[in-house]
Amino acid sequence: MKTIHILPLIILLLSCNNQNNKREKLQTATAEVTSKIVNEKFGGVGFHVFDHVQKGSKWHYEQIFAKRWRELNPSFVRLNDDPKWSFKDLDTISYYLQVMKGTNTEMYFTSWNTQSIKEYKSEKDYVSHEVDNLEYLKKNLGFENIRYYCMANELSLDKWASMSNDLEYFKRVQGLFYDEFKARNLDIKLLATDASPFSYWHTIKWASENMDDITGVYGGHHYINDKDLFDNTFYNYFLEKIKWGTDIAKSKNKRFIVGEFGAKQNSNIIDSVNHDACMYNNMPLENYMGIQVAEAIIAMINGGVYGCGYWTFADFPSAYRNKYINKWGLYRWEVDNYTTKPSYYCLGLLTKFFRGPSEAYEVVASDTLLRMAAIKNLNNGAVSLVVINRNEKAKKLEINTGALPGTKAFRKYLYDPSDVPFNYFGDLQNYTRKINAGKGILSDTIPALSMVVYTTNYDEEVPAKVKGLQVEKKKIDNRDREVLTWEPNGEKDFCYYRIYRSEKPEVEISPRRQIASTISNSYIDISVHNMPQYYYRVIAVDQSGNSSDELSLK
Repeated sequence: MKTIHILPLIILLLSCNNQNNKREKLQTATAEVTSKIVNEKFGGVGFHVFDHVQKGSKWHYEQIFAKRWRELNPSFVRLNDDPKWSFKDLDTISYYLQVMKGTNTEMYFTSWNTQSIKEYKSEKDYVSHEVDNLEYLKKNLGFENIRYYCMANELSLDKWASMSNDLEYFKRVQGLFYDEFKARNLDIKLLATDASPFSYWHTIKWASENMDDITGVYGGHHYINDKDLFDNTFYNYFLEKIKWGTDIAKSKNKRFIVGEFGAKQNSNIIDSVNHDACMYNNMPLENYMGIQVAEAIIAMINGGVYGCGYWTFADFPSAYRNKYINKWGLYRWEVDNYTTKPSYYCLGLLTKFFRGPSEAYEVVASDTLLRMAAIKNLNNGAVSLVVINRNEKAKKLEINTGALPGTKAFRKYLYDPSDVPFNYFGDLQNYTRKINAGKGILSDTIPALSMVVYTTNYDEEVPAKVKGLQVEKKKIDNRDREVLTWEPNGEKDFCYYRIYRSEKPEVEISPRRQIASTISNSYIDISVHNMPQYYYRVIAVDQSGNSSDELSLK
């Protein structure tokens, strides 16, 4: 029997539909941003991060982790700690956490290896050691942005979710943490219950009824194993579940956090190694995965979630643990030099422009397959809208910006799965155009099955030109290397540098000439040695994406 490969056929049909869209007359939909506030204080979109555990090199920090973190600029992060860490270990990992202090990212810590509680003489001794570490991070190392803590990931102790069958034990240990935080005047709120998936969220209801006096915030996790990638019932289904959780928290005058969320899981045992990864990795459908996860984010914004963390910022190194490989990140680890995956250019727009603290407004659309959210940042007054077109045809859209303040033009950023942006060094895509919302109406065309972000969260002042560039030839690892140094950019909104190389003195600024992006004001070009003369150019990029050698798009 002849085998029919369904997934490539789906992608082909979608591509054909996109081509047909150009020839057909497009239908127009309308939407309105009302004055109704659906989320009074949204804390932002972020990630769960494991990079601090991997203890990467200075090169990795400057050119991969910190550079990408600063550009994506998340305002929420969930981090794991290890009860076995000493103060010396914390000094080591703090190097990776410094960038989060710079982006003013709210931190939520939870413990892995919680089973080590049994190695202590008493539960109180274990709790005292854990709080010693949290206090050291917060007070001695200056991470005042540590705001939340849970004693265990997903109610896991001896086994995954084992405390879901012994919630009284969870309550007792969380109570010990509460007493210890209070005794030390340590401002960290305890989260209950961190349960995953939705089928375990009944434990959150139990916590609200039995341990609210020691609980500062509620939350859980969910992975989209229960809905297909193109299931148009997903958004309303997810929104309903989220509102159930946030309503419980609101009934106690508390917030709700989704510490982990992600797409469908594909966990396989191959040659006795557990491969834990997103199902769509390295498949044609990977381009569309970010759209569904972005839908989940829109539902969380509209559903009242305070903060949410996508699992995970980066893949784990293949050598992270014996017989276990985790590949859930937005970019790869050592394979292919940490290159980004498609969803990086989708979710990265949401972490960057949907920061907290913000308030979210209701958006009402005439087309039920348009997913939309609108926020106003409470710090700077900037507004951002996101639109996902779930139709299989492009759609004209007229948005009445209504309650959104200001007359500033919107920058438009596009993520189109049929034409995914990519930069070898993880630079986010530039905006495609500027749109004035004349008479309060923003008019645009949204490609099929794509996401668009409109934002006024930018300025147009380009960074100062890089000064003092020096290139010296030095012997490194017995090879002649070109070592670049330049004066650091001290501007408040500086983000990173791009480095270009050419065989000619007039170095062209283009992707094919780019050799690096870094937050450092030095760079060693290890890709050339014993070669003819090369010429270099370094430009600065700010948080708005403006560069020191490029004109803003009109």
